[in-house]
Amino acid sequence: MIRIGVYTFVSFTIALIIIPLVIMLCKKYDWYDSINARKVHSGSVPRLGGIGFAPIFLIASPIYLWTLDRNLFNTYIPLIIAGFLVFLLGVFDDFYELKPIIKLMGQCVVAIIPIIFGFKITQIGPFNIGLLPPVITFFWLIGIINAFNLIDGVDALCASLALSTSIVVGVVLTIGGSEYNALPFILIGGIMGFLVYNKPKAKIFMGDGGSQFLGFVIATFPLFKTTATISYNFFLMMIILNSIPILDTFAAIWRRKREKRPFFSPDRRHLHHKLMDMGYTTKSILFFLLIIQTGLCILSLIAVLWIEGARGFIILCGALVSMLIFFTIIHYTSRTVSQLKSKSTEIDS
Repeated sequence: MIRIGVYTFVSFTIALIIIPLVIMLCKKYDWYDSINARKVHSGSVPRLGGIGFAPIFLIASPIYLWTLDRNLFNTYIPLIIAGFLVFLLGVFDDFYELKPIIKLMGQCVVAIIPIIFGFKITQIGPFNIGLLPPVITFFWLIGIINAFNLIDGVDALCASLALSTSIVVGVVLTIGGSEYNALPFILIGGIMGFLVYNKPKAKIFMGDGGSQFLGFVIATFPLFKTTATISYNFFLMMIILNSIPILDTFAAIWRRKREKRPFFSPDRRHLHHKLMDMGYTTKSILFFLLIIQTGLCILSLIAVLWIEGARGFIILCGALVSMLIFFTIIHYTSRTVSQLKSKSTEIDS
């Protein structure tokens, strides 16, 4: 654990040092975040914050595994390659605004790499998913990459969700005796260093390179082997921990399908936009959603580590239903508020 602590601290320190340099570089060459229908910020904000934590993780995690066990290192290399590719894809998107089909094709390549080398999801609670692991793993990886990309709309929100999820996963993998337990903590160090500059009002955004990279790394956590007891509910726990970006993404898919618009077309109807319509500020949105996320983290730890098995599965299913109800309430409340504002505007005019 001391060695894990050292790696976490070093990751944090390096991110703390690198990100101000990235900010200076972005300002020098006018590398600012673009404004579109999905963004809520105004003004010029540097956008390449992912450079401050993604390379740290890509370098530090294989070094840790190399010093621990060469076989683990060799097994982990495909994930490092895939992680580097998704980060590179995101950075290219930050600079050149790639066409959606190009992004999706790149994400498909990234998702296939772990599957080819045997990384896959095999169990969801009491259900053995038979021949479906490659398919479920493929869509899981692509889905979480895009979910974190879409939720990155409020200062510190995406990074904070990734941080809280990584903390829970780090604890679970450590108690479960997984040899990969240091990896979430290495990511935690980098994210914490980034959050120093991304907290409201943000001095830098992580950009697509950062958000897609975080989504990919978070999505790989349930691919690591642990004890049978923990594996029972581990994947469902990951769904619960990421339910805010997951459900926001499902809502976006449904909304755009209903309106016959491309999935990647931006709009101002994500969860944080709806909360803004209800009168929340960016800071209060962050605080509100992190309170909910904290509750999900505590519930997940209880269900996986203490209650376990079928009872834990039922509790996690209950949490998922509660989140569905939460999103439904926010949707209809936001719509009602918007209608009242529209009527008020018509009356005033």
